Formats: sequence, structure tokens, C-alpha cells
Amino acid sequence: MAADTVLNIAALVALLPALLAAWKGEAEQPQARFWILLAVAVVGPVAWTVAATTAIADWRTDLSFALWVSVSASTAVFAAAAVFDRDVARLSPLFLALMTVLAVLAMLSHGATHAAPMTMAPGDGGWLWFHIGVSIATYALLTVAAAASLAALLQERALKRKTPLKRPQGLPSVLDCEGVVLRFLWLSAAVLALGMATGTAINLTHDVSILHLDHKTVFALAAFAVICALLYAHQKTGARGRQVARLVLLAYLFVTLAYPGVKFVTSVLLA
Repeated sequence: MAADTVLNIAALVALLPALLAAWKGEAEQPQARFWILLAVAVVGPVAWTVAATTAIADWRTDLSFALWVSVSASTAVFAAAAVFDRDVARLSPLFLALMTVLAVLAMLSHGATHAAPMTMAPGDGGWLWFHIGVSIATYALLTVAAAASLAALLQERALKRKTPLKRPQGLPSVLDCEGVVLRFLWLSAAVLALGMATGTAINLTHDVSILHLDHKTVFALAAFAVICALLYAHQKTGARGRQVARLVLLAYLFVTLAYPGVKFVTSVLLA
């Protein structure tokens, strides 16, 4: 238990230097120092997740683990995208603040949640691991889109008040935020569709109905519907601004309820 606590604290602390640097404006024109700090922010949570996964043979289903997996995957996807897209890098203050909040919740829920690990059947390993990976990737992509949507809302609010945004500084413009949102929404829709397809394949191998309507499936379908409707509306009517941002945050809420939300109910409330 002591080792787990140390790893939790170390993973959380790894996020803080990059967060502080981003809030000071270093993400606007990122230099080598910022990239090093961002790499540390990725390695900390990922190292915790790898250590927790290899400690047992089965997949953990408790809330703390779900939150750390979300932080690890989201931070890794964000950092990879930030290297190639400056607008993504400029989202660092908001994104890293969100990751820090999730990491704090993960640390606080560690040891307070109870859920039996998910045992892998001998013939399920490949499909199930692939489905888990796709689901986590979807959440990570939507997390970046949600951060961009929040940044767009803050920038639009500052424009309406005719006062520059004081904190955080250096965020992308509303138009640039919308570009990031749309790029990640397309990726999220594709990956989420793949995730639902693999989930259906797993149900078929277990002689379960193709569309097993549990809480996770309902929220995933709702998120997919919102994403597709938003992309269609943007293509046909040019929907943008607050409408886009709010719908993205709604889709992110559905996916959050489908993954960490269900873990909270099963491993905290029902336990």
C-alpha cells in the first residue's frame, strides 16, 4: 500500500511543473524546457498505469485506476498532437489543469474504491484488449476536443466583454480552437465507431445480444450521436461558436459517464 501511495503522489507531482510552465505562458512559444516538462507529465501517469497493470494479470476495474488510465492516455495523445500542432500546444494551460484535477481525484479515490478485476477468458484476450484500447483512445481524443471547446468558450466570453483574457494567456483564437475541435471530433467518431464494432464482436463471441443496452453502451451511443450530429451540422450549416463548444462538452460528459462515471457507481456507491 505504501508503494502505491508513493507512485500516486509521484504521478501527480509529475504533472505540476508542466502545468505551472503552461500557466506562465511558456506553451505559447514552446521551447526545449517546456517540451521536457511535458514529457515528464506524460511519463509520470503512464509509469503508474504500467506498474499497476503489470502487478496483476487481469484488468483492474476500480475508479482510481480508470482515472489514472484516462490521465495517462489523454496526456500522451495531447503531447503527441502538440508536437505537430501549435494550436494544440497552446491549449496546455487548460488541458493540464484538467489532467491535474483528474489525477487528484484518482489519488484521493485510491484505496477507497472496491471492485473485482475483470478476468480475461483464454479466447478473449485479443478482442478484449483491443476493445479496451480503442475505448481509452476515444476518451483521450474527446478530452483534447473538450479542452479546445472550453478554451473557445473562454475566448468568446472575453471578446464579448471586450477585455483580454488574463489567465490563462496564450490560448488559441476561437477559430483556431474550433479547428482543433473538429479535427479531434472526426478522429473520435472514427475510433468510437471502431470501439462499438469491437464491443459487438465480443458480444457475439459470448452469445450475447448484439446491442447489449447497459449503462456504458447507452452513454457511448449518446456520445456518438452527438458527435455525428455536430459534424453533420457543421458540414451542412456551418455551425460554430458556442453551439459547437457546448455540444462537444455534452459528448464529453456522456463518455465520462460511460467510463469513469460507471466505475464511480460500481466501485464506490454500490460497494
